[in-house]
Amino acid sequence: MAKTTTLQEPTQAGERIQAIDILRGFALLGIITTNFSGSEVARTGGLDDTVRRLIEFLVSSKFYTTFSFLFGLGFALQLLRARARKSRIVPVYIRRMAVLYLIGLVHAIIIWNGDVLLIYAVMGLLLIPFRNLPGKVILIFALLALAFTFWTYLPSGPPMRLDGYIPARHDPELQQQRVLERDLDFVKMQEAAQNLQWAVHSGTFLQAVKARFQFYKARGALFFSYFWPDAFCMFLLGLYAGKRGIFHDLAGHGKLLRRVMWTTLPLALVLNLYYAYGQRIFGSLFQKMPDWGNGLIYVLAGPAGSLFYISAILLLLTGSERWVRRLGFFRWVGRMPLTNYLMQSVVGTLVYYHYGLGMLTRIGYLPGLALTLAVFALQIPLSWWWLRRFQFGPVEWVWRSLTYMKPQPMRIGRLRPAEAG
Repeated sequence: MAKTTTLQEPTQAGERIQAIDILRGFALLGIITTNFSGSEVARTGGLDDTVRRLIEFLVSSKFYTTFSFLFGLGFALQLLRARARKSRIVPVYIRRMAVLYLIGLVHAIIIWNGDVLLIYAVMGLLLIPFRNLPGKVILIFALLALAFTFWTYLPSGPPMRLDGYIPARHDPELQQQRVLERDLDFVKMQEAAQNLQWAVHSGTFLQAVKARFQFYKARGALFFSYFWPDAFCMFLLGLYAGKRGIFHDLAGHGKLLRRVMWTTLPLALVLNLYYAYGQRIFGSLFQKMPDWGNGLIYVLAGPAGSLFYISAILLLLTGSERWVRRLGFFRWVGRMPLTNYLMQSVVGTLVYYHYGLGMLTRIGYLPGLALTLAVFALQIPLSWWWLRRFQFGPVEWVWRSLTYMKPQPMRIGRLRPAEAG
């Protein structure tokens, strides 16, 4: 039996897949467009309304799902690399998620409470049991996750909290105590959220940090009690794509990519038109749509749009070198996504919050889009400049170094001989 070791070295520059970096950069543009969309309070009508609906149609709910897909894909590629080296991935992957959670915790408390890294770190651990399953089984679980998401939107749907599935002995007093504790958790979280709103609207930076910490603690009682099945569906689809080797042979999977694109295009078009424009296009049908119908549309619109974007971009990249050059600027931002994501949060809070420029209620949707494009446009040359000198973004370097429990070589050209080979 071959000796198995723990995977002790991260992916090197020569092992990167450019299409994935381009997709990550594209997803970061979508994330910042959503987060910097502007304030409803500052809406002036006209162009603001047009921009808001375009963002809902083209962007909303399509890019956290894209990142979820890429997260599952990244796990699959790590798994394949570990198997090629006869290494164990689980220990280092658990450390990787633990470090990501710590980075997310710093982000959520110091910078912005809208952090997604905490969720990704927890959900990422749930991928471990799926790593050895056949591709078809993974697809079945992905569909079940999406179906479960729809189920939660039904009036008679399942309990959202995990403890709702745990059988309990019939004890009216104990049951009443659980209900009261649950209600108290919600009240504490609502109070913490209100205090946080005041802090970012009117308080100092330290007051905002304290309020974010209190919100995190209040949410802690509920944080691990909820499902995120729609995101987990995309995690599993990314895992499937990675295990199938799609990104190692895009040209060979062109037929599959075209099938995905042409299947999701009409679905994404209709669902997102309904989601963004509703009554304006569909008239009385919009008013008569039952709750389950609206829930189904909401659940499918994001993943359908995400899969269309992913498949369309991959087909463009495999079909023409010209498109590789045209979209190549995304790869610089996508090679250091964690750094750029956190940078976007820093810029956004300094622009919008009271301890910065205080523009939270002054920027409408059109100025918000202009700010989005300006910040992202600035991140492109900054990322290019950095990556011409260093192998990783600064936060990526911290993440890798803590994951592998030793400082990683940072400057280009300073790889050890064993790593260079």
